[in-house]
Formats: sequence, C-alpha cells, structure tokens
Amino acid sequence: MVEVEILGVSDGPQHPVVLLRHEDRILPIVVGTPEAHAIQVGILEEKLGRPMTHDLLGNILAGFNGKMESLSIYKLENDTFFAHLNIEQTSENGDLIQVLRVDARPSDGIAMAVRAKCPIFVAEEVMDKAAQ
Repeated sequence: MVEVEILGVSDGPQHPVVLLRHEDRILPIVVGTPEAHAIQVGILEEKLGRPMTHDLLGNILAGFNGKMESLSIYKLENDTFFAHLNIEQTSENGDLIQVLRVDARPSDGIAMAVRAKCPIFVAEEVMDKAAQ
C-alpha cells in the first residue's frame, strides 16, 4: 500500500473525478455528484448547519468510541474500485477493544477520511493498473 493525497475533485466529461496522487502518479476515481459534493465539503471543512451522512457516520463512530484510522483502496476489478474503512474501537480508558475493517465505496470512504483527517492508502497493484 502507498499513501496518497487528495489533489481535489474535478469535473469529468460525464461525472466528477477525485484525483489522488502518490509521488508522480495520479489516480483518477470517477464518483457520483453527491459524493463529489460531500468530499469537497469535507476538504473545505464547511459547516452546513446539519450533519451530512458522512458527518453522521463519524458521530456514530465517536459515540461507540470508534475512530477511523485510515481508508484502504485495495482492489480494482471490472473498472470498479473496492475499499474499506479501518476503524479502531477503544474502551473508556483508551484500551484497544477491536480493529474493524468495514467495506465501503471509495467515494464514501474518501468523504469519511477527509472528515477524520486520516490517511488514504492505495494498493500498489491498483496504482499500477489505473494511475497515470
């Protein structure tokens, strides 16, 4: 896995595209318009008055003493990216209870990661297949 940074969200020919960079390679991921908006709101740290879905999920995690530690985009199959959230749940005293891996669409995972300010990782094989 390699760590990537979000360059931003751009308008694609038909759908928005999230651009992730590792060194000199750019990984474009096509996302839906609502997801692109959620990612952009997270990047800009905009407060909309009421929590969006990704804010709600973060609040639920916090309520269970969970914290999103990272996002892993681990597979590309038939032009579809696969990802999972890496979450740690701790006790009230901070002792680790469990580590969870939760399947997610990369777009939702990216929207969560920008809010949690956690790293995003992409499998080297995925970068080899899809990065430019």
